[in-house]
Amino acid sequence: MPEQARLQIYTTEDVNEKVEQRADQADLSKSKYCEMVLKKHHGMELRGRLARHSADEDIIATIDDAADDISTSIEEVQVEATPDLEHIQSLETMYVIALWELLKEDYSPAEREAAIKRAALQMNDAAADASAIAQTDDEEQLSPLDPLLASDS
Repeated sequence: MPEQARLQIYTTEDVNEKVEQRADQADLSKSKYCEMVLKKHHGMELRGRLARHSADEDIIATIDDAADDISTSIEEVQVEATPDLEHIQSLETMYVIALWELLKEDYSPAEREAAIKRAALQMNDAAADASAIAQTDDEEQLSPLDPLLASDS
């Protein structure tokens, strides 16, 4: 057994009481508890029954590191994918506007307004149908676009 050295510290009464409480909870003397805290704080090797406390902290640290790595990876994917998605979205918007500009001259303002209202209703119906499909376990999976592509009746 290594030679024991004396370490003396001064602290407030509140801190002293908390150390006593935590030492009692850990079933250790104040000296052993303070030694454990110092070793943990400085990453020193813990031996014997105190090593299990260190293993718990190692597991928690490993989980925290993994969670941080996952968060970082997700952020990197978002940063890399965002410009491509924004470009695709701008192209789609441009095509819709171009089609609208081409078609609007063939229809009256009332007909255009009615078409926009029908499209909004169809989109709402398609979203409701997609939600209902997701809640059922039918063998035949329908696309959320099926109601939009169905022929008018």
